[in-house]
Amino acid sequence: MMTGYKSLCCLPSLAAALILGLSPFSIARAGSGQAIGEAYDLENDELLYREVYCAGADPDQVEVIYSDSEGQLLARKKLDYSSGAATPSFVQHNLYSSEVIEVGLDAGKVTMSIIDAESAEPKKVSSSQASGKLPLVIDAGFDEFVRAHWDSLTDGDKKSFLFPFAERSRMVELRIKPTSCSYGTETDQCFRLEMSNWFIRMLVAPIELGYDPEMRRLTRYRGLSNIGDGKGGGSIVDIRYDYPDVPSLACAISDQVQYFSGKPNTGNS
Repeated sequence: MMTGYKSLCCLPSLAAALILGLSPFSIARAGSGQAIGEAYDLENDELLYREVYCAGADPDQVEVIYSDSEGQLLARKKLDYSSGAATPSFVQHNLYSSEVIEVGLDAGKVTMSIIDAESAEPKKVSSSQASGKLPLVIDAGFDEFVRAHWDSLTDGDKKSFLFPFAERSRMVELRIKPTSCSYGTETDQCFRLEMSNWFIRMLVAPIELGYDPEMRRLTRYRGLSNIGDGKGGGSIVDIRYDYPDVPSLACAISDQVQYFSGKPNTGNS
């Protein structure tokens, strides 16, 4: 996958930037609903930020709102699943870096853009034709990919797929396989998401995904965050997902502080 690099020193940072483009969740799109992910620092268990997933009347549209522990907006993303359940187009506005990331799929061509939010000028624009050798997965579509291949994955199979890497304007190959859970759980089914290239895999820590095997929905995400620090880096997080009856006001940015200020942590820790 990542071939042709001239310096081995750059591999870990390049791989980290790749995972920073991966949104760790897509909620069920049948009807309306919400979900909440609370991201904790993997080392000291400090709450870093929240993700609120909002699905409305249109089953193809999902909005994700990212806010810090004080309720301040960090980023927002709009996913459009009309391009496919595992290949949603998306636009993500990162307030912490003043960048807009766009990835779209049309007639088998993947377009990747990074735009300066202040000037609206493109910083990087590229397109790539999806290969027929491996399935294409875009952003949160990996969650749909896991469910679509649930039986073979839980039987021990590995599955590889192509993933658009907007930061480096290229497609890369990832793979997922079942693994034992590193956190305490009596029920979760865990998977390991990693680079397919064996050499880069030795240099980069994988991502661990925990799923409720009955509902087949995400409960944990442990690894590098898709929310950066504004300096090109990211936090190593433990995101715990919950599926409460979230009032619609929680999907309004102005009301999130009010809602979460009195909300206990009801995650799957």
